[in-house]
Amino acid sequence: MKFTSIRQKASLVILAISLVAIFMIAIGWQAMRVSEASLSEFEAETLPEISTALTLAEGVAQLAAIAPYTAGSGRPFQLQTESRRIRRRIVELREVADNLIDIHFRQDIEKRLDDLQLTLEELVSRVQEELYLREDSLAQQFHIRRLPPLQQDIYTINTEQGLMWLLELLNDPSDMPAQITDILNLNQQNESVRHIANELLLANKQLNHIQERKVYLLISIRAKSEQLSDKVSVFVGGLQKKVSRQRQEVSGSVAYGQNWIIGISIFLLFGLGHLYFYSQRMTRDLQSVTENMERLSLGRTDLRSFSVKRNDEIGTLIHMFEVFRRDAIRRLELTAELSDHKKLLEAIFNNMNDGLSVFSGKGELLTWNRHYQELFDIRDEEISIGMPIEAVQSLINRGEHKNLSLENQAIKMEDINASRQYQFQNFERHFATGKIIEFRSRPMPEGGFVTLYTDLTERKSIEQQLRKAQKMELLGQLTGGLAHDFNNLLAAIMGNLQMLSESSPLTDNQTRYIQRALTVSEKSSNLVQRLLAFSRRQQLFPEATCIDDLIEGMLDLVEYSVGSDIVIDYDLHCPERLSLIDPSQLENALLNLSLNSAAAMPDGGRLAFSTMLSQLPESDTSAICITVEDSGKGIPKDLLGRIFEPFFTTKPVGKGSGLGLSMVYGFVKQSGGEIQVDSLENNWTKVCIYLPLSVHSQELPRPTDNHHLDRIRLAKNDVVWLVEDDSEVQYVIREQLEQLGLVVSCFETAEVVLEKIEHAMPNLLISDVNLAGTISGVELAHSIANDHPEYTGVIALMSGLPKEELTQQYQLKSTDIFLSKPFIFDQFLNIFHIQ
Repeated sequence: MKFTSIRQKASLVILAISLVAIFMIAIGWQAMRVSEASLSEFEAETLPEISTALTLAEGVAQLAAIAPYTAGSGRPFQLQTESRRIRRRIVELREVADNLIDIHFRQDIEKRLDDLQLTLEELVSRVQEELYLREDSLAQQFHIRRLPPLQQDIYTINTEQGLMWLLELLNDPSDMPAQITDILNLNQQNESVRHIANELLLANKQLNHIQERKVYLLISIRAKSEQLSDKVSVFVGGLQKKVSRQRQEVSGSVAYGQNWIIGISIFLLFGLGHLYFYSQRMTRDLQSVTENMERLSLGRTDLRSFSVKRNDEIGTLIHMFEVFRRDAIRRLELTAELSDHKKLLEAIFNNMNDGLSVFSGKGELLTWNRHYQELFDIRDEEISIGMPIEAVQSLINRGEHKNLSLENQAIKMEDINASRQYQFQNFERHFATGKIIEFRSRPMPEGGFVTLYTDLTERKSIEQQLRKAQKMELLGQLTGGLAHDFNNLLAAIMGNLQMLSESSPLTDNQTRYIQRALTVSEKSSNLVQRLLAFSRRQQLFPEATCIDDLIEGMLDLVEYSVGSDIVIDYDLHCPERLSLIDPSQLENALLNLSLNSAAAMPDGGRLAFSTMLSQLPESDTSAICITVEDSGKGIPKDLLGRIFEPFFTTKPVGKGSGLGLSMVYGFVKQSGGEIQVDSLENNWTKVCIYLPLSVHSQELPRPTDNHHLDRIRLAKNDVVWLVEDDSEVQYVIREQLEQLGLVVSCFETAEVVLEKIEHAMPNLLISDVNLAGTISGVELAHSIANDHPEYTGVIALMSGLPKEELTQQYQLKSTDIFLSKPFIFDQFLNIFHIQ
């Protein structure tokens, strides 16, 4: 049988199909070229003209919209701004009109713009004249104040006359000034009064005339704007007809090309069908060869004999395969014996908990186990026996990392490689991903060395979490104590500022400076509350709260707060699930996180809220997981460990206090939950808040405030005992009480008060909770109430610590009168009324 090449047959078929395809491409190219020429002509002539006309119409509409703002200008600088805007718009419109191709249409537009510009300039002139008249009229106030007092019996305005004047102002305000002048007989007064009255009447008449002219001009501007818009609409309509004709021409060209393409496609389908049947026969023969090769690769030797007789390349392939099959069977027998030994070694290596590698004295890789590859993410095809140590280390060195000794000192791998052949080496590799691997290398007697690799990531993470928890606890204690002392300082500052504000006389500047200082003091007080939130000492009002309902209820507030450029998504899966938390504090926490996300997405992005049932991290306690995720800039990994520290912020100075996330951290911890933050820099940030799940709908009682109490009456010269060990705070409160007419005695310790009360009793006792002696203010109040039933006065307590902490630490009762430092004296007066 004559040998016929498959390549020749396939080449002839492919050549025929290629020629037909080239012809089809030429036809399509010609049709597209005609269409492109038509479209180019359309774009060059019609589209710019339409765009220019529409831009012109939009600009005229904007100019007409500016006119009412110009007419309503109340200040000269505002009128100047609006006037400049109008002139700038006119110049821009003229520049747009110059781009029109149609000469007649452009000339008509320019005439209309000239007319519109004249009208606008007259409107500006009228408004300017009106402002001058109003300024001149206001100047008459100086002359009016210098007039001598008029006689009291000239004219008395009764209630009816005043109401009639108001009615006239609604019906016909233009004639009202003249009527008032006649009724009050101002023209019969002295020369100064008559002159001022006549000047004001003349100004009123001129203002009325200007107002009428302004209304006319605004109507004229609106009419001219609409006329010009109609003119543009007619012009654009003509261009649209031209576009329609152009579309018909393009459609004809496309239809012509389509007919040719359909005919050629039928021919191609015929050719492809012939090629399909030919390839089916060839594929069937190749499949027989492939099946035998697959059985052979699986180690099977019971292969079927070939029944295919061909005189082409496939026939040659079958003959060569028979030779290969005989050789492969011999190789399979040898491989089976070696496989048993290999499995034994692999079982030993792969069952080790650590990674292992062995290098020869020449620095070549001898063996390794599976855990070694897993530790360094090495694929099977990347590693092989005999690889030099440099090539292997290039694999395990992938990813940013640093090598540290056990003393946490940086070391060089060149030094390690030089000495590990002779002595034991032990060091750690810290990857940027957080993974930590310990290397332990020992030299072998015959040369080379063995290295064990242990993953220390989990152990190091636990140690780091422990150090972080200890650090945050220490910071909480520090900030809590700082907040208490700072509250005392603020109490003295705010008290002195309030007394200074009530002193007189004060200039306007002094009053403004004092108000600024008070505002800053109040901000400082809020800052202290955030510190207390971080230290978990803020007062919470827990109640059984449906987290899903709370999030849905505040989505509108979040959307308003973050801006319209950020898309809000939510996916809530905890309906009717409750958690015992303070809902208002949770709202503040979620809003704080939303604002942080918005700051990380200045150009917009996505902010998502989701909930799901989960468990507290490293606990079996059921919890609700609230996830807040954004598509912002992310947080660098080196800063993730510090984001909850008080006053830590990456924002510019003055743009953030650094207490937002600290407050969220303190609230979550105080609520018995956990918070975790994960972030990928320049991609996203995800905050997960875990709050314990509440089985029953329970609510803790809220501490009682002072607002339910009736105001306690005190008389002037009543005796007040003030117990305060801070001298600055003591001086301030004493002076404030003395200004109210009370007689004040000051004490620094509760012990002195208990001795003094045996002989005299005050009408009011005010005591700080934390005192210099061994007895607290709460103990002092309760001791007097229990040991001196004859005492009929009032006892009030004050402190810079939260009321909840005072209740737990000092046994403060809900019935005790309590003032939280710092407080303004108006809060004191809300409780006590001085007669």
